[in-house]
Amino acid sequence: MSLEFRQARPDDAAAAQAAYRQIIDHLAATAVIPHWHTENRPTPSEVQGWVEAGELYLAVDQRGERIAGLVALNHDATSAYRHASWAVEASPGEVLVVHALGVCPDFLRQGVARFLVDASLDVAREKGCRVVRLDTYVENAAARLLYARCGFTDLGVHTLHYEGTELSQFHLFERVL
Repeated sequence: MSLEFRQARPDDAAAAQAAYRQIIDHLAATAVIPHWHTENRPTPSEVQGWVEAGELYLAVDQRGERIAGLVALNHDATSAYRHASWAVEASPGEVLVVHALGVCPDFLRQGVARFLVDASLDVAREKGCRVVRLDTYVENAAARLLYARCGFTDLGVHTLHYEGTELSQFHLFERVL
C-alpha cells in the first residue's frame, strides 16, 4: 500500500473528525483496543484544535485520498511526564509528544500504525527534537507491542490525569533519537 504522510489542512478537519469517529465506533463494536470508545476521545474540538495548530498529521491512501490513519504531534505533555525517569533530560521544545495515533478500520493490519510511528520519528528529527515520548492506556497491549517494536523504551505504568476521562493508568514510552 502506498501512503502519503502530511500535515492536515483546515479543509481536512471534517474528514479527520469522521476518521476518528470511525475508529471509535469500530472499537466500540470490537473492543480490540479498550477504552477509546468508552471515553469518546479524541473529541471533535480536540481534533479541530490540532488541525488549527498544525499538529494533526494524516496517513492518506494515495489511490483514493482516503485517510488511513491519524496522529497528533506536539510538545504538550501532561504534568505527570515531569516525574518520569526519562533516559534523556530535554526541554519541552526538544520533546515531540505523540497523541491519539489511530488507524481507520478499513486499513487495519496493513502497516499503517508502523508507518505513522516512523513518520512521526521523521517529524521529530526535522523539528530538531532529541526524543519522542508518548503514553498508552495500560490495557492497550497492541499499542505497547507496536511501540516496543519501533524501538521505544517502556518506562512502566504511571498515573496520568487527562481532563474528561476517568482512565488514569498508562504506560510511558520514550524513543531517543
